[in-house]
Amino acid sequence: MSRSSALDWDDLRIALAIMESGTLSGAAAALHVSHPTLSRRLQLMEQRLGTRLFVRTPGGLRPTEAGEEVRALALRFREEIARLERRVAGRDDGHDGPVRVTAPDAVSEYLLPGVLAAVCRAHVGLQLELHVSNDVVSLAQGDADIALRVTRAPQDTLRGREVGTVAMAVYAPRQWAGAGDASAPATALPWVGFDAGLACSAPGAWLARNVAAQDVRFRANTLLGAAQAARTGIGCAVLPCFVGGSIPELVRLGPPLDELAQPLWLLMHEDVARVPRMRRASAALAEEIARVSGLMSGLG
Repeated sequence: MSRSSALDWDDLRIALAIMESGTLSGAAAALHVSHPTLSRRLQLMEQRLGTRLFVRTPGGLRPTEAGEEVRALALRFREEIARLERRVAGRDDGHDGPVRVTAPDAVSEYLLPGVLAAVCRAHVGLQLELHVSNDVVSLAQGDADIALRVTRAPQDTLRGREVGTVAMAVYAPRQWAGAGDASAPATALPWVGFDAGLACSAPGAWLARNVAAQDVRFRANTLLGAAQAARTGIGCAVLPCFVGGSIPELVRLGPPLDELAQPLWLLMHEDVARVPRMRRASAALAEEIARVSGLMSGLG
């Protein structure tokens, strides 16, 4: 944009952050600036444009019609900048350099430590960064380079490969061994369930079909929370085999539940997949994950 323009990219970025968070405090935290600084920047922006971009409501800040136009422009700019960065980043860097990997918390905590350690030992030039998130981190916007996702339907816009199968089974505190099995759960035993955020997930749906509501004594909002609850003796839990099988205090009741098995995908955006170090990191991760396939499938 020209120097005489009323807006620059930083202004658009601020406006977009406010719209996405709905509050000045939320946007300030996302942008790592103070609330007063952000408020002052918004006032200056609106003064230069001669129009209000937001109206205050009981639920937060709502964009005006002019604000919606700014949002549309900001989204286009953000996508174009991310696309440019993907095309040029690492073009001349060879096979070494930083690689940002994102994975959900259970995968990061129980599956990846040994995998990442092996990759670091074998590929000294790679500098791995791990972003732990249960949200779908955007590869299109460059928030990460490689994503590990447990899903039956990866995004069509991403390139990647299926690197294993994540099986799930019922696990109980070890002192309860022999109390039941997954095909006929012992209803007398207490269970660990999931809150509303995970209730519609595959393990949540299995629990709803197979366990009476009164037997669910504790609910967690993550698989890691459910695993720790089971480890401390609160109740049985449906867990990925690579989680339950890694906790000495737990014992598996019966074989893995076939209907809950899901593929583990290693995914990249097509622009990132052209970068030599990303291809090197992807191949190395896939090779090391294959070594722990037995732990993932529950057969190891």
